[in-house]
Amino acid sequence: MSSGLELKPTSEPSEIDWEDADGAVEAMVEWFLANFEDPAMETPYESAEGGYIYIWGGPYDAQVELWDAFPDASEELIERAVDEIQSDGLFDWAPAGIRIQPDDLPDDDAPHPSLEERLEALGEQLDRIEQHIAYWRDRAPQMGHNGPPDEFRLDPDDEDLVAAEASVAEVRGELAKPDRANAADAEVIQKAESAFKRLADKIRGWIKAGLGALALGAIGGAGKVMGEAIAKDPEKFWSELTEAGSTLAHWAEHLIGLL
Repeated sequence: MSSGLELKPTSEPSEIDWEDADGAVEAMVEWFLANFEDPAMETPYESAEGGYIYIWGGPYDAQVELWDAFPDASEELIERAVDEIQSDGLFDWAPAGIRIQPDDLPDDDAPHPSLEERLEALGEQLDRIEQHIAYWRDRAPQMGHNGPPDEFRLDPDDEDLVAAEASVAEVRGELAKPDRANAADAEVIQKAESAFKRLADKIRGWIKAGLGALALGAIGGAGKVMGEAIAKDPEKFWSELTEAGSTLAHWAEHLIGLL
């Protein structure tokens, strides 16, 4: 099944003055660390399979990636950058989490809806988010795969789930105001946007961990639980939270601009 996410290409390297050796090395290191990360950050781990499951490709090698991105660099500068990148003893890298994005991002050139149009749609988005929350609040505790980190669990009393539930109610109150676009409480809107983002980030990491479990063919025990959970479409939950959060951020920015 599709995760609703895809790996985006590495960012375009900036122009580098190769005469400034120290600056060139710093620029290459910054580019690499913006595009790759320690697999311990988000890559699923399965001890039975011998380590990390690189579901988004990898492990990546710093020297190979730098040569591909900076073909004009000298061997000496590449080696200096690689030494700095690997100075903590990490040699195997995963794609940076920021590169794993929705596979249907809107076209930046497409016309953007007005704030009022966004607020009109927000009510139904809150309805759907509320339905997702109700489902997870009714689930047995500690949904997850084989001993995942806490951030990959979504218990009925998960603090981020509870906070998002409370924010749904608070945002509904602001939407009910006669001049909602201009009279809403910016602090309430910002708080809700933050709550939605925290929960969306948690679900996003959990989706990625679940993909690792499915890739291993985990169909029994805890793996079966994860498979059933994914069948309940957490990708859609994540998408609804992200879309609503974007509207809330836009709304809050507008309100703050009125102060």
